[in-house]
Amino acid sequence: MSDPLALAALGGAAAGEAIKFLFQQASEVLKTWRSRREKASERLPVPIVDNNVLDGPITDATVDVGAVEQRQKDAVALIGALAPYAMDAADIDPSDPELAAIAGQLRALLESVYGAHLTFRGEQRSATGSAITVSQRVQQVDGAVIGVDATNIGPGAGIAVGQHVDDVSAGGSVTGVQADRIG
Repeated sequence: MSDPLALAALGGAAAGEAIKFLFQQASEVLKTWRSRREKASERLPVPIVDNNVLDGPITDATVDVGAVEQRQKDAVALIGALAPYAMDAADIDPSDPELAAIAGQLRALLESVYGAHLTFRGEQRSATGSAITVSQRVQQVDGAVIGVDATNIGPGAGIAVGQHVDDVSAGGSVTGVQADRIG
């Protein structure tokens, strides 16, 4: 479950720009993915649309092809739900909980495919920026497998660890994250 987008906290004009950004960015992700899905590797470059609503840049503008493929139908439905607002065919009510929930779901979807926070100016949440993404595929673990072992990574950092292990022996261990402060 994703958090609703705090449209009221953004204010009328900024809420509208945030919805337009989410609509345009998700559309760009799907358009690029559909045109290159047969040729794509694990990551696909999809630049961030021009905007002045994010609180900072995303340094790695690539998406996880598998995540896009898995969430493609959800993205289409959410884009469709935001279309009237993004195209100025309907008024945005910043206090509408359903609209806030849909926008929050689309943001969460985009964050999952980019592996990065997307934070709008004025929001109180982790800063926009790339997350640390680790993907490990291991057949047999006899010792220790650690996805991330970090000491003090910094503001805006997020971590996504995907681990697939077939077998862990009695003396083996698999750890996703060990940390002394991440964000």
